[in-house]
Amino acid sequence: MLLLADGNNLAWAGYHALGRAMGADTPERKTRATLLGLAQTLFGLVVRGGEAPDSRSGADRLRADRISALIVAFDQGRPLRRRSIYPGYQTGREGQTSFADNEPYITEAIETFIEASAFMPVTVLRGENTEADDLIAAYALQSTPQHVRIASTDRDFLQLVDERVSIYSPVKKTVIQNEDFDTAVLPKAKDGTIYRFPRERFVDFRALCGDTSDDLPGIDGIGEVTAARLLAHAPLDEYLADPSLAGQALQRGAARVEAKLRDPDAQEIVTRNRELMDLRLGASYFPDLSGYRSEGTWDRTRFRDWVEEQRIARVDTETVIAAFDLLAGVGPSSASAEDVTLQGKGD
Repeated sequence: MLLLADGNNLAWAGYHALGRAMGADTPERKTRATLLGLAQTLFGLVVRGGEAPDSRSGADRLRADRISALIVAFDQGRPLRRRSIYPGYQTGREGQTSFADNEPYITEAIETFIEASAFMPVTVLRGENTEADDLIAAYALQSTPQHVRIASTDRDFLQLVDERVSIYSPVKKTVIQNEDFDTAVLPKAKDGTIYRFPRERFVDFRALCGDTSDDLPGIDGIGEVTAARLLAHAPLDEYLADPSLAGQALQRGAARVEAKLRDPDAQEIVTRNRELMDLRLGASYFPDLSGYRSEGTWDRTRFRDWVEEQRIARVDTETVIAAFDLLAGVGPSSASAEDVTLQGKGD
């Protein structure tokens, strides 16, 4: 199994998870919280072979032999391709103090990790003014027939879930696979009924709803439940061609939704969002990833020294080394049967 990690996503998640616990109120502490969170998450994933933590025992068994490679992709610069389509894409966060003030420290931690990855058995994907999402999607789609697990909280990756691709959410600590996709992802009624629709319409589901995390509006007034009910009845293009079909799909609110679909902007919004959200389309811009990747060379001594220098807490260093030995194909490790605890809030 290939393990693909969304580096910026994990770095920010690490900062938010550890920053408060560590009292990260200085540049050094903010950078350190981010580096700890990123490293702990990635090392834990490698040790567990891409699986979720064992909540029953609180310990992680070394399963690194289950993964064939660790690939970590990072954003760099700004998403210029998508902003050329929609200038407001991801600009809202840049105006938020919580983002603008902390981005330099997150970036510094990422740079520190990338430098260290040169002596880890890790592939880093990165390109100037390129989003990690597209690089991850390209790598995943080009890696047939291997199984792929993507580590990220970004809902955009859900469109890639199938018999071969699954998602690990490091915040919820859950794995979303093809067989439980509807239960884990689709909207539900108060009684628990799932609003199902054909999986191939998932990008259109997202296009209708928009994505507030990317400052990308959908069609005003159409939320997840309404979008799911529409798409369960017919493809989105049929509604855009004949908005009156909404009355057949919806019992209440059909007139309001029909009016929204008749709006001249509806077609433009859907076309734009499809182009921005479709990761298969984004991946098509990267048929050759060789210019975006750098390969680390595993060096136990340098890694052990780096962990000590950076004070990477709540990590059993020798067990992580054993996991990297397996990943690098060095050979069987004496630690392969150990149970180790890798969770924690840092120091």
